[in-house]
Amino acid sequence: MGLREKRLEKGLTLKELSELSGVHYIKIQQIETGKIKPENMTLKNAEKLANALGCSTSELL
Repeated sequence: MGLREKRLEKGLTLKELSELSGVHYIKIQQIETGKIKPENMTLKNAEKLANALGCSTSELL
């Protein structure tokens, strides 16, 4: 399950996930749309997003 699916499962908008994680919403959008491949996102951002979504970083990749 990717980032978008996890975000939607939690019922969060891009802005809400951005506020919870501290990752800019445009960066999240780029990851979700494939402009930035999930495996190429920084570890710092992966950890922030995983913590905000209550999952492991490997689930986002």
